Amino acid sequence: MDRNADNYDPDAKKSATCIYRYAASIDISNVPTTNASGGQWDADGSAADLKVNFGKNSNSGYEFTTNTSDNSLSASLAPASNVQFTNEEWKYQLVDDDLITNNEVIASGTFNPLAQGGSNVISLNNGGITLKFKYTTR
Repeated sequence: MDRNADNYDPDAKKSATCIYRYAASIDISNVPTTNASGGQWDADGSAADLKVNFGKNSNSGYEFTTNTSDNSLSASLAPASNVQFTNEEWKYQLVDDDLITNNEVIASGTFNPLAQGGSNVISLNNGGITLKFKYTTR
């Protein structure tokens, strides 16, 4: 009966054991070798330092983040905290996580983690870049 549960049934007459989706990892692939303006990701010519910020679209910022994969064009990133997905619009931002300058946004968008996905993966494509939000249920 909980609309945030993976096994939500609007016609249920009694509450059963709810199953929820939790973020397990985010796989990133197909990041371009250069940034949108055609330049190098980092001043030393290295690849991007990939990091994902994400959270509920209704909030002003991003509540959750991942670890950073240095000098990468693909990575599997882990959320920094336990994240339970809810049945609403969420936003994400893939960034080049630079310590010296501002983070450069590589890709951003929205998704509904309960309305999208199956087989424990929510697959998103953004300008050729693929983000796979992998989740567990419990």
